[in-house]
Amino acid sequence: MRITKEAKEQNRIKILAVAESLFSQKGYEHTTTRDISMACGMAKGTLFNYFKSKETLAMTMVADAMDTGRELYERRKSGEETFVEDLFLLVASELRALKPYRNYIGPVLESGMSVFSKTSPCEAGNKARNAHLNAVADILSAHGYESSNSSIVITLYWSLYLGILAHWSNDSSENQAETLTLVDFSMHMFTNTVAGNILSEHESICNEK
Repeated sequence: MRITKEAKEQNRIKILAVAESLFSQKGYEHTTTRDISMACGMAKGTLFNYFKSKETLAMTMVADAMDTGRELYERRKSGEETFVEDLFLLVASELRALKPYRNYIGPVLESGMSVFSKTSPCEAGNKARNAHLNAVADILSAHGYESSNSSIVITLYWSLYLGILAHWSNDSSENQAETLTLVDFSMHMFTNTVAGNILSEHESICNEK
C-alpha cells in the first residue's frame, strides 16, 4: 500500500521531534539511528528513507531552525537599520532560533557545514548555507554593496559566521553575552572591510603584481 504525501510529512515531523528529544536526553553522540527508529516505532530501513544518516537528520533540524531565525529577522527588522545593525539582527535572530540545539550544534555543523569545504556531503547543510548567504547577499544589496558580493567577501563572512557559531556553542557567559559581543565585533569588522573597499584595494595590488 502506497503511503500518502500527508503521511510521509507526518512521519518526517515525528522523526525530527523524536530525534530532538533523544539528542537532548542522551546527547547527540550517544544517540543512534536505531534508538531513533525504535522510539518512532518504525524499522531502521524506513528511517533511512527519510534521512540518509543521523548527521543528515540533525543538520535538517538545524537548517529548519535557521529558516525560523530568518523569518524572525524579517518580522523584527524595521528597514531603518544600518548595514551592521542589519547583519547583527540576522545573526542574533538565527542564534535565538538555534538555542534548543546549542549543546550539540558543534558536531552537527562540523559534519554538515564545514569551514574547510564550499560544499557539504549533506544536502541539508548546503541548503542551510546557501539560504543564509542569500540573506546576507540581500542585505549587502539593500545597503548599496551589490558589487561587493564576491567570492572573497562571502568567504570572509562565512568564516566569521562559523566562528561565531563555534564560540556560541561553548559560551558559558550569562545569556551568552560574550557571543553577542563577538557578533557585534565581527559584523563591524566585516562591514568596515566592505565599506572601506579594502578588498578592492587588495585586488588592485594583486593585479599590479
